[in-house]
Amino acid sequence: METISKNKISSSKGKITPLGTILKPLNADYGRVDTEWGYVGIMLTFMVLFAIFLTIILEIYNSSIILNS
Repeated sequence: METISKNKISSSKGKITPLGTILKPLNADYGRVDTEWGYVGIMLTFMVLFAIFLTIILEIYNSSIILNS
């Protein structure tokens, strides 16, 4: 972003704010590709557990599972 003011050309990259300074580490790895599997196993485990939970809730709603004797 260039601004021309009284024969002076200044090139500014934007306003520096406290929030931007705090969030800068989150954006530091932008564009970098991680080749490892990372948290895929944990994410898959929680997705399966959530699917089982939803199945149980659906069966209770459809009265397939009776909670009372």
